[in-house]
Amino acid sequence: MTRLIVTTKGLLAIQMPMLLVGSLAAIIILIDVFLPFTSAYADVLPAYILYLAFFTAVFVIYSVLAVVLEAAYPPSQRLSSLSDACKAGRMATCMTFACFISVTSLLALIVDRAVYQDVNFLAQSFVEIRSRLNAEREPGSGISSVYSVFGNLFQFSYFFSFICLVYYAEVLTRLRCAVYLFFIAFCLLGGSYILGGRTIIGLFVLTLLAILVARVVAGRSSVRDLFNVRVLVGLALLLVSFVGIVGYVFYARASVSGLDSATYLHNFALHLHGRAISYNASCEVVWCDMANYLQLSGIYVTHVLWVMAENIADSNSEPEGAPVFGGVLVILAKVIGPLSDQYEFAGLFNSLPGSLYYQYGGAGVALGALLIGSFFAFAVNWLRRRGTVSSLMIFYILFMVLLVAPVLSAFNIIAFVFVLFALSFVGIIYLAGVSMGKGRQL
Repeated sequence: MTRLIVTTKGLLAIQMPMLLVGSLAAIIILIDVFLPFTSAYADVLPAYILYLAFFTAVFVIYSVLAVVLEAAYPPSQRLSSLSDACKAGRMATCMTFACFISVTSLLALIVDRAVYQDVNFLAQSFVEIRSRLNAEREPGSGISSVYSVFGNLFQFSYFFSFICLVYYAEVLTRLRCAVYLFFIAFCLLGGSYILGGRTIIGLFVLTLLAILVARVVAGRSSVRDLFNVRVLVGLALLLVSFVGIVGYVFYARASVSGLDSATYLHNFALHLHGRAISYNASCEVVWCDMANYLQLSGIYVTHVLWVMAENIADSNSEPEGAPVFGGVLVILAKVIGPLSDQYEFAGLFNSLPGSLYYQYGGAGVALGALLIGSFFAFAVNWLRRRGTVSSLMIFYILFMVLLVAPVLSAFNIIAFVFVLFALSFVGIIYLAGVSMGKGRQL
C-alpha cells in the first residue's frame, strides 16, 4: 500500500524553494513602497496585485502537487547515487574538463575583443568596455569572429563545476575543491571584466543560493545548516558585495558622464519611467552621494513594477517584441536577423509575470503559473528521489527561472541562455561517460 504520509521535515524541505522566491517578491514590493520614487505613467497598485497573484498561484499549484508526489513517491534514504565510484569519477573528470574549456573560451573572447572589436583591456575601464560592446554590431549583421562564437557558447561551462562542487562537496577531496574554486573564481572575474557587466556575478550568486537550497531539498543538508551563522554571514557578505559593485558601477557611469550623483539619480529614474515623490537628492557630502547610489540600486530592481503598471494600464495595445524569450531571440538575431519587433521596454526590466502579461495577457499569466508550478514540483520530487547530476541540473534550471522571475524572465537574460547551453553540453558528456562506464562493467 502506498504510504500517504508527509513528514514535517519533508514538508519544510520541499517548501524551502518557494518560501525563498515568495520572500524575494515580497521584499521587492516593500522596497518599492518605501522608496520615494514611483511610476511616472501609471498607478502601481494593479501591478502589485497581479504580481502577488502570480507568485501566490505558483505557490499553491506547486505546494499541492509537491505534497501529492512526496506522499506517492517518497524520497530515497540514500545520501546520493554518487556513492557509485564510476559516477563520482566521471563527474570529477567532467568538472575538470568544464574548467579547462571555460579558460580556453575566455582566451578566445580576449582575442575576439582585442583583435576584431578593437577593445583595449589595458586602457579602458569595464564601463567603457561595456559601452563599446553594446554598440559593436547591429542585429543580423553577423558574428565578429569564430573566436566569439566559441567563447560565448562555452565560457560558462565552469557553472557545471561550481554546481557539482557545492552540491557534491562530500565526494571531493579538499585539494580538488581548492583547485576547482581557483579556476571558477578566475573564470567568473575574468568573464565579468571581459564582458564589462554585472550579470555574470548576479547569476553566480543566485546559483550559489540555488544549490544551497537544492542540498536542503534533497536532504544533503538540513534547514538549520542553511541558516547557520557561517552561511548567513557568507550570503550577507556576497549580497553586500554585489550591491556595492552595482553602486560602484553607477558611480563609474556617472563619473564617465560628468554628472554628480543627484543629477544621475534624477536622469536614471526618468530612464526607468519613474519620478521622485519627495526625495531631495541634492547634497554636498559623501554620505549623501552614497545614499543616492543606494537609491539607484533600489529603483534598478523595483522599476519592474513600474513597467508592469504601464503594461496593465495600456493592456489594449498590441505587444511589440518578445520579453519572455528575448535573450534567445537576440542571440539568433545576431546570425539570421531580427525575429520579432523591437521591444518597447528594451533596456528596462520586466518580471516574468509582467513579461507574460505583456506578451500573452492574463491567460498567459495563469498558464505560466500552472506550468511553472507543476514542472518545478516534478523536478523537486525527482531530485529528492534520485539525487543524480541530471536531476540536479533540471532542478537548477527551473529554480533559477523562479529565482529570477521577480525581476526578469530568465530566458531574457543572454548570459543565462549561454549557461543553459554550456550545462547541456557538459551534461551530455557526463551522461555519455557514465553510460560507457556501465557498458564496460557488463
